[in-house]
Amino acid sequence: MSSAPQLAPANDFLSELFEKLSSLPSHSNSATGVSCPTVLLVGRNGAWGTAALKSLEKLGSELSYVTPQDVTPEFLRSGSYKLILLDSTVDPEQRKQLTSELSGSQASIFYTFPVENGCWWVPTLLRGQDCHGAPAFRRNEFPLELERIFQEQAES
Repeated sequence: MSSAPQLAPANDFLSELFEKLSSLPSHSNSATGVSCPTVLLVGRNGAWGTAALKSLEKLGSELSYVTPQDVTPEFLRSGSYKLILLDSTVDPEQRKQLTSELSGSQASIFYTFPVENGCWWVPTLLRGQDCHGAPAFRRNEFPLELERIFQEQAES
């Protein structure tokens, strides 16, 4: 058995959710023509939220899933991920290490921070720039931020 991290497409991991989302009507065409990078979802409990997943699907993202114990900076660099979403099960020290290792790259990293009735999306790295202390996004604001990030990447 190989000791290499096992990467599973998110479509297999969350197939039922994606089937439900794909049947929902799209209310916005503002993302038309936006080039979307491959997105890596890191975590154990799928706490990325329906709004974020629906937005990523609408933008045509290629989603992959990996558990926290399998993700390393080397693994992330080899996958050329431009967006990494970490759920709340990723250890704070691991978040710091990943952010530090990917500083200067074109990657953006957000993690979920659970609150009373949902979560906040906290940016730690935006297009390779450390952004600790930047404002977090509520779950209903986060899809708009994703769209903005992808639009900026398409323009550069």
